[in-house]
Amino acid sequence: MSARIRIFVVDDEEDLTDLLHYQLGKAGFEVKFSNNPFEALGKARDFMPELIILDVMMPDLDGLQLLRMIRVDNLLQKVPVIMLTAKSGVEHRIKGLEQGADDYLGKPFDVQELTLRIRSILKRVADQSEEASSRILSGKLVLDEEDHSISIGGEKVDFTLTEFKLLHYFLKRKGRVQTRDNLLLGVWKFDTEVETRTVDVHIRRVRKKIEQSGLEIETIRGVGYRLIEQSTPRS
Repeated sequence: MSARIRIFVVDDEEDLTDLLHYQLGKAGFEVKFSNNPFEALGKARDFMPELIILDVMMPDLDGLQLLRMIRVDNLLQKVPVIMLTAKSGVEHRIKGLEQGADDYLGKPFDVQELTLRIRSILKRVADQSEEASSRILSGKLVLDEEDHSISIGGEKVDFTLTEFKLLHYFLKRKGRVQTRDNLLLGVWKFDTEVETRTVDVHIRRVRKKIEQSGLEIETIRGVGYRLIEQSTPRS
């Protein structure tokens, strides 16, 4: 079963976050929320959403201030943001869009319209990513194909060339079982000097290095291995 797209909602109105948690969950998204804007950034970093829904009018720390913080955060700066506002007037929308919002929706709004906007933005982001990006993002892990680097939670992690190739191979086939023969062919190009035990050793090393990423390499007994999202993320 493929992982659900993660949506993070920030709004001080509990009734609204409860509604969106239920309705967007029904639409197939994984939803988490925060009613406290001061806690929202930390919670979002832990959750690593693929889209953020952010209310403009909140006490003490408003949505525009929080948006500016998101846009300079190493982990969240590329995450698309939809702003919700009860304010009327073009100037408020312009201000939000200038500061990096991807879309604006006035309150009250129709949840079906919000869902369509979410899907539209995510499709656009996916299309742009497929065309231009050399980076693979999954959980807290970022693999850069261009400079052969891997970072987890914004911190670079050292991988040998073979470990990099092995993780890259798994990321491109996330959720699909890979036999040792698949891995020997895809990573080692069926080098006759490579034993299947070498595959197992490299798997153990990569497993250790990605423990904090939200990903894990699962052993399918008698078959091979599969890269999946951790059912219980490790702190």
